[in-house]
Amino acid sequence: MLPIKDDNDTYEIRHGIGYSVLTRTSHGIKSVLTQYVSADKPMEYMVLELENLTDSKRELDVTGYFEWACGMAFDTHREFQRLFYDLQFDKKLNSITVNKCLWGFPDEKGRYNNDTWPYTAFFACSERADSFDCDKTTFIGMYRDEKTPLAMEQQHLAGSCGRYCEPVAALRVKCNLDGLQRKTIVFNLGMAKIGEEDYVALIKNNSVKDAARELDGAKTMWKDLLQNEVVSSCDESFDVMTNTWTKYQALSGRMWAKAGYYQISGGIGYRDQLQDSLIGLESKPELTRRQILLHASKQFNQGDVLHWWLTYNNAGPRTKCSDDFLWLPFTVVNYLAETADTSVLDVNVPFLDGGEGSVYEHCKRAILYSFSMTSQRGVPLMGAHDWNDGLSAMGHGLKGESFWVAEFLYWIITRFDKIAEFKDDAEFAKQMREHAVSVKENFNKYGWDGEWFLQGTNDLGEKVGSHECAEGKIFLNPQIWAVISDITDDERKRIAMKSVQKYLLRDYGALLLYPEYKTPHTEIGYITRYAPGLRENGGVYTHAGTWAVWAFALMGDYENAYKAYAGICPPNRCADIDKYMSEPYVLPGNSDGPNSPYFGRGSWSWYSGSAQWLHRVAVQYVLGVRPTRDGLLVSPCIPKQWDGYKYVRKFRNAEYTIEVKRTGVSKMVVDGKQIDGNVVPDFREGKHSVEVQI
Repeated sequence: MLPIKDDNDTYEIRHGIGYSVLTRTSHGIKSVLTQYVSADKPMEYMVLELENLTDSKRELDVTGYFEWACGMAFDTHREFQRLFYDLQFDKKLNSITVNKCLWGFPDEKGRYNNDTWPYTAFFACSERADSFDCDKTTFIGMYRDEKTPLAMEQQHLAGSCGRYCEPVAALRVKCNLDGLQRKTIVFNLGMAKIGEEDYVALIKNNSVKDAARELDGAKTMWKDLLQNEVVSSCDESFDVMTNTWTKYQALSGRMWAKAGYYQISGGIGYRDQLQDSLIGLESKPELTRRQILLHASKQFNQGDVLHWWLTYNNAGPRTKCSDDFLWLPFTVVNYLAETADTSVLDVNVPFLDGGEGSVYEHCKRAILYSFSMTSQRGVPLMGAHDWNDGLSAMGHGLKGESFWVAEFLYWIITRFDKIAEFKDDAEFAKQMREHAVSVKENFNKYGWDGEWFLQGTNDLGEKVGSHECAEGKIFLNPQIWAVISDITDDERKRIAMKSVQKYLLRDYGALLLYPEYKTPHTEIGYITRYAPGLRENGGVYTHAGTWAVWAFALMGDYENAYKAYAGICPPNRCADIDKYMSEPYVLPGNSDGPNSPYFGRGSWSWYSGSAQWLHRVAVQYVLGVRPTRDGLLVSPCIPKQWDGYKYVRKFRNAEYTIEVKRTGVSKMVVDGKQIDGNVVPDFREGKHSVEVQI
């Protein structure tokens, strides 16, 4: 579509599930560009359909162009881009191939800058290339930019290649169209692991027929992933996000690409992708199982883990973060509740520093390591930080405490003790129960601030998240997780959630803290160095905002649960899209808080761990359908304006159609028979109808 940028007769961008279509009509030529990734091959397809809308013959050039970033994001300095690439044009294959020496990674002996990228990348075309170029300088021009590239003024591309180019890929093909004639050209981009995959065979999958087959395959894959559970309610925004976009975002952006427009990552976060993998539980629980095994392999014998790592070379930092390792048992608890697949507990997985143990043993060591990270007052240590990475200076000396970790740990051990019993590990089950009593007692003794719970204390013993603080008086997480974990009594839950409603719940969701920090605090962390009202510093940090829905629902506060949900649901935000400034179908990582001049602006879209959580709280706490050992518990928390809903989902190889109706009478009928309670039995097979009256 570039670089002309002239007026168009028509211009449309349409995003489907697994593909995007860009349609343009200009100068009597209609072009339709469809882009997608193969379901089972490491390849992206760019299919360009051209149509001559006039009676005259037209002679066109079509040029595909992009910059390479192999191995990692663009090398540290632009000049480095010239040093390590080897770019060649293979005339026989009609493609550009790329290999690279790596910079910034150690080899197998730990020697940095001494390794080779183990892939061959390629850019190919279904039509014979008239010319090519591999050097950005010759394509763009010395004093030009992408809006006015020199190459588009020349009859042929420069033909630069080899070891001395700033790496790009450009292929140009001639396309002559008779009057009213159509033609389709396929460009494909891909990579093959050296010694394992044949890049030549992949390149040859670039005919129009091949491209059509791959598009069908991508659509089929997504249909299979998304349609195992479907909700129909009176709220179209709720339905479209729950049925489609939260699942699509969590899988495509977080689990697979591990990148977004605002963050080029590629790394796997220990806590991040474990949480993301929960998106598969209702549709494809094997995705969650696979992630459990992968993350268990990134644990050290003492129970701590890599904070994140790269798929290449497993490079990543080992830190004193106080919550990372606990997400493994958290995920296992949720996986077992959904699947009852206890076999996962017995799978042996290696430790990073030698030896191996079962998944159960990995979870046990994570919990025991958390027990060891406890202050003299019996409260979990903050360490390098807890879930809130921005609290990075509170516990550097291993004295600061995190009351949120106390809640998170309590949630885990009051559930994992049952798993220990199942494994005949009575001693560990007893140890967890005793520790739960201690954690609960000390949390309530030291964490209560009168109207809400503290976030923590720093190494100096100073309170954070207290009415005594001039800034950051109240944090969201300790209040909502007090409810979620059930670590405190009902009265304190009520008071804490009333404070959430008073100070934190806004039109666009729940703020992470209030009031925001306006000055840096060296004993708290970099959260205080963010601009006031942005991200964690007084903005709506969507990840935690979804947990607020969870907590309000558990309190039976239907209206505030739905207010917390609706405020962050993207389609609800698009009435003033110039204010929101984010996609109306993709969850942003955060929205600016009320004291930002851009209050309500969405930021950090696509690459946000909140997508899975918005889906999870929608189905488990608004619809109220959640798995238990014995079956599906149905406890709706829908707002007054809903008359009910219909929800179809699979559960342990059976399919359930659940219809909830507001009648004023509580009753559950399963397969035509009224049953006591609100748990649908685990039938394990067949199709079953459930009618719930509320």
